[in-house]
Amino acid sequence: MKEINLYLSKKPIKIMMLTGCLFFLILACGNSSDKTSGNLNSENPSVEKSNKASSNNCLKKFYGKPENLLTEEMVAKYVDFQGAEVEYMTLAIAFKKPELSKGDLSSAFVSFKWKINRQRHKVSLGSIDKIKLYKSKTPVDRFYAKYHTKTPEEQEELKKLYDSLVLNSDQVKSKTDKSNAVMLSEAIGFNFAYLPVEDIGDAAVWEYKVNDLKVLVGDYQFTVNVDLNKGNDFDLEKAKLIAKAIIEKACK
Repeated sequence: MKEINLYLSKKPIKIMMLTGCLFFLILACGNSSDKTSGNLNSENPSVEKSNKASSNNCLKKFYGKPENLLTEEMVAKYVDFQGAEVEYMTLAIAFKKPELSKGDLSSAFVSFKWKINRQRHKVSLGSIDKIKLYKSKTPVDRFYAKYHTKTPEEQEELKKLYDSLVLNSDQVKSKTDKSNAVMLSEAIGFNFAYLPVEDIGDAAVWEYKVNDLKVLVGDYQFTVNVDLNKGNDFDLEKAKLIAKAIIEKACK
């Protein structure tokens, strides 16, 4: 299973954040069409069932502070560390500053990593964000429009847009050469597969290729990543338990 590492030197982080911003810009462009939403309604029965989110924005007060929701004690309720030493990381620790700036809040995360029999295990809570809306979309519609399995045609369209932005961006060119930009484009991929998950928040999907459980509650969404080296189904069940505990803690 592939693993994404966080590099702590300032330059790589800036490059990653820059290319990440470009990538999410592309996703936003790719998800804005009514055609995508139409395809989605035929692919995801949960969208047809209900497109209304709850009015409870209990996650709002935890924006930029995921470490206040996911703690080592909470993880330990559902995952056995087996006596291993747990590595704790937040974005503030990675940037070595006591408080995050306004621009960093949307990238805030908390992560726990440990090794058992030389295998790395990981549980993390990604940024808590308010979902971006168009006038024609509800939070649930927008969530599924963004997180659905894209057709080959959609994948190719997004890749062309990504390549045009990356290869022709002066900012990216100043940080890396063209060959590296091409390699990045080929490696990032646009074939994520999102499986709808029932009975968690207002909407939820499991991206099994990267072990992300994305959950919508009210107007806010969060991501739980679980990688325990015991198979994807095992990881999903643990992610669901942790996500439900996070919602219960935030919304009690």
